[in-house]
Amino acid sequence: MKRAPYTLPEAEKLCTEFQHLVGKRFNKDNDTTITCVAIAPFDQNSKNRFTIFYLLFDDAETALSHEYKGLLYDVIVIASSPQDRNDLFQEDICTWTSVNADVLAGSKVKAQPHA
Repeated sequence: MKRAPYTLPEAEKLCTEFQHLVGKRFNKDNDTTITCVAIAPFDQNSKNRFTIFYLLFDDAETALSHEYKGLLYDVIVIASSPQDRNDLFQEDICTWTSVNADVLAGSKVKAQPHA
């Protein structure tokens, strides 16, 4: 998988491909659940602001469009703690997939059709 930065069309495609992760565990070290796979700004300062807006609006598209006018994007996996919705964890999709290959493999298993 190509690493960020992505163009907006590349980020949209990648984000769509990984929507199946929503509802899965973020990692095996805690009980957080993936709540969103989102397009985010590429640079860290803008990504930090995106996270604040995500918390405020509870919507990734609104958070991204609120004030980001850049041309470089990343795709991130966002998870929240079941105890506190404002306790967010995030990781870029490339890093997350390389560390969580077992979760990724399990999420792609599809139900077999009944005979």
